[in-house]
Amino acid sequence: MRPGLHLRARQSQVFRLGQVVRLLQMSAAELDAHLAEAARDNPMLVLRPRPLAPGATDVLEMAAVAEANSLYDHVFRELTGLIGQGGLMARVITALVAELEPSGWLGRGVDEIAEGLGLGQDLIAAALRLVQKRVEPAGLFARDLQECLRLQLEERDRMSAAMRLVLSHLPVLETGGPAGLVAATGLAAETVQACLAELRQLDPKPGSGFSSDPTLMREPDVRLTPTGDGWEIEFLSSLQEDVAISGVPRGTGAETRAALARARALKQALAIRRSALRQVVGEIVARQGAFFRDGPAALAPMTMSEIAAETGFHLSTVSRVLNGLLIEGPNGITAARTLFGGAASAAATQSKPAVQARLRALLAGENPRQPLSDRRLTALLEGEGIAISRRVVANYRREIGVPAAAKRRLRA
Repeated sequence: MRPGLHLRARQSQVFRLGQVVRLLQMSAAELDAHLAEAARDNPMLVLRPRPLAPGATDVLEMAAVAEANSLYDHVFRELTGLIGQGGLMARVITALVAELEPSGWLGRGVDEIAEGLGLGQDLIAAALRLVQKRVEPAGLFARDLQECLRLQLEERDRMSAAMRLVLSHLPVLETGGPAGLVAATGLAAETVQACLAELRQLDPKPGSGFSSDPTLMREPDVRLTPTGDGWEIEFLSSLQEDVAISGVPRGTGAETRAALARARALKQALAIRRSALRQVVGEIVARQGAFFRDGPAALAPMTMSEIAAETGFHLSTVSRVLNGLLIEGPNGITAARTLFGGAASAAATQSKPAVQARLRALLAGENPRQPLSDRRLTALLEGEGIAISRRVVANYRREIGVPAAAKRRLRA
């Protein structure tokens, strides 16, 4: 192959790869908007949108009302000044907002966001720091629990040297408890207890208060309908299934041939996206059918690595497919990423949400004069085949908002 032809072929491959990556990151609504824009710019691309279903106007109106109080509406209003600058700043901030989970945390790391935008990580990190300082409540756009709590402490001017040390060793609390934190930090037990008391007053999920059902922010991407023992899976983009290439007359010029190449590359990228989406969602539904039928108590442990291994896609591809993906089933709409909570412990066969749901059931049926202690709860769970430590039971109990047994006891 001549050098010029080889270079053009290589450029074409890079362009198609870039198309695939961009499309994988889009929700159904974003994909529709992208295709509509592409069709306006490319005469060789023909879209045949499916008609909206009866009653869709009512659905859209309800979605608009929900959107008015959503987390996304809030942060866009908070960041209007920065986005209004246009250019690269608006592009980066819009990308950060797109990665926002209903909890208020970022769904992907700075490195992945930078790769998707084709920009440097330092630039994305700098923009993220700016956004974190501009939005209220503090803690939005955090990448993990420590950062979420740190942002809130800094906003309150409560970040002491001792608190910084406790935050940096916070994961020790899960396995070692307060005593483990004392050993890890070298601080006095009283100091650690005071820091933990202050941390408990903070909000680990500052985005969750904006909507009782945060997934009402927009229409779902996938809808599941029970069919006997299986599921019918419907993908809800109105345009992506109906993309065609216009007929090309003979003797076309270079500009038309270039437009045709772009249209074909987009159609090929859509086919790859559709295949990845169908396989990944199909595997998730196969594993989590009980969850979609029965709710959080039936959620099975599942990791993205397992889905990647089963489907044959790279882990990063699975991550992109799940980015912002909403699945609607008989029990409501679920953000796909929340289905990957992992097991409650290394030896457990139950997911964390399932264990917490079981804890709620046990606590709801307790005798208020003799409330169940964490030790007793641990024993009851072990009797059901859920082997987790008493410390983890205590953590889960606190996370679902239930105080210790001594505070729940009904006095005569």
